[in-house]
Amino acid sequence: MAYWLLPWDYGFLVLPYMSSEQYAARTAWAGNLPNLFFWVGEKHSGKTTALARLVETARAEGFNVTGVLAPSLYRDGRLMGFDVVDLRNETRAPLARRKMDAGATWPFAFLDDGLRFGNVALSREATESADLVIVDEFGPVELSGQGWRSSVDALLVSSNAAILLVIRRELIDSVHHLYADFHGRVLDAAEPKSYREIIHILNSRCHRVGWADSLPMPSLTHHEPHGQTSCPSYERMLLIGSAGRNVGKTELACEILRKFSKSHNIVGIKVTTVADEKGCGVCSSIYGAYSIVEETNAHSRKDTARLLRAGASRVFWLRVLQERLLDGLTALLDVVGPGAVSICESNSLRYVMEPGLFLMISRPESNAWKSSARKVKDLADRIVLSQNGKFSLDLDQVRLVDGRWALLEKATAIVMAGGASQRMGTDKSMLPINGRPLIETVCGQLHGSFEQILISANDSDKFAFLGFEIVRDRIPGQGPLMGIASALAASASELNFVVACDVPHIRLTLARRMLSRAADGGADIVVPMTRDGQYEPLFAVYRKSVLGAVNEALSSGHRKISEVFSLCNVEYIELETSIPNVNTMAEYQELQEHLGG
Repeated sequence: MAYWLLPWDYGFLVLPYMSSEQYAARTAWAGNLPNLFFWVGEKHSGKTTALARLVETARAEGFNVTGVLAPSLYRDGRLMGFDVVDLRNETRAPLARRKMDAGATWPFAFLDDGLRFGNVALSREATESADLVIVDEFGPVELSGQGWRSSVDALLVSSNAAILLVIRRELIDSVHHLYADFHGRVLDAAEPKSYREIIHILNSRCHRVGWADSLPMPSLTHHEPHGQTSCPSYERMLLIGSAGRNVGKTELACEILRKFSKSHNIVGIKVTTVADEKGCGVCSSIYGAYSIVEETNAHSRKDTARLLRAGASRVFWLRVLQERLLDGLTALLDVVGPGAVSICESNSLRYVMEPGLFLMISRPESNAWKSSARKVKDLADRIVLSQNGKFSLDLDQVRLVDGRWALLEKATAIVMAGGASQRMGTDKSMLPINGRPLIETVCGQLHGSFEQILISANDSDKFAFLGFEIVRDRIPGQGPLMGIASALAASASELNFVVACDVPHIRLTLARRMLSRAADGGADIVVPMTRDGQYEPLFAVYRKSVLGAVNEALSSGHRKISEVFSLCNVEYIELETSIPNVNTMAEYQELQEHLGG
């Protein structure tokens, strides 16, 4: 599927390819979005108070809001004057105070220091990264050419931000005439819908929304050959979720970016899931199934800008309806390219895909996980605790190997390659997969995720090219149980992941989950088992301490791995389908067809 990437001031508009008629209609709408707004209300009706709520709402949506507010000052119920507040840092200065002359036409005197203070807050330098600039208020002084007038004039011709002028109702015609060329939009400060409209337009205007509704969707590539799990896999993505808000999700993403972006091009992604197409804020800006925007302004306070500053080569924000998550992800991957390495912030995305690595962040004292987090908590490769800006994750454990994210486990991987391949009719460990022997493909997936990799085999010369230690069976011809016993004796780790050499795609997320169960729960063996009771002893975790039970079984003449289970504490993890492997030539040919030969 093709896309148009159109440059804008603060980002890029990402649109699926459409007809010229569709494009003309949509770009005409986008081009007519206003950048001047009139926030209109009655005199002393609470316009500034309403603005404070608008500022809070806009910032919660990730917008950078600057400018000035002019809160009223009262004493014993009498209006005594106004201050001016710089929205960048909430500092304030006196702006106007009541005159002693009770008969004056205008009862307040403006203070030069306050005017200078406000004009600095409205200067180009102070507003250059703003999405919304508020001017409270624009009145008779400005209409006469003084006050904030020169700053507003400059902003309208030089700023890419939306400009919101606070105006008393009786002055709207005069201000509207003054700025007629800018086609300002009038918003009633007393109307709740005004909040929704300004947030809606900010999303549409400042974030350059791309649309997708009934357009055909490309299909996401499945990276699990010869049998898929319930989710497509995307090993080049590191997914970061969180138990709740403000626990440090973006900061952890930035720390990982700072570590790896010096040597790798990494795309930053933020995903916002929307329950439906109605509502306000982020929700109301969705036109169709999803929107994609590329962030290019690294100077704002938005999370996407922080990812750019941390070193991301490009940053995208995907907003997507809950039920169209996979469609939105597919479109996004089509935009960034199938080979892109990425770091993505999202919980919900884990519903529809399996990333190379999935980290979830929580605070140590928190037991309250939001709904979207609870649903995927058990799928996390690691729960990372966040406290005082520090994380319980050693970043040296995070690896990027051949464009694939990995988490270095304090464990050993044991690859079983001592079988006779009788059903295959030839040595399956050396069958070519994408130009490499199958066993090399298996070891390549394990590399970077384990402190040690051992090959259980009796032909040392055949596998010497792999560069890993070859462990021969203590007594040849005794089957895989003897291979496990010999490898466990040679292992340097208490936890050991045992996998057959005929598994073309290793679900490392499942392996990490089993290792975690063994480490936390104390199980001797952790084995995946399908719903119909078939277990996978050659895709399982074994503690080194089970070596005694294994030797006892072998000494008693037992060769089946399952006969050791009765001697150990075994935990089973339920699978929807069995672990795909290659036992016959027909299965190998099916795998080759899946990989395109």
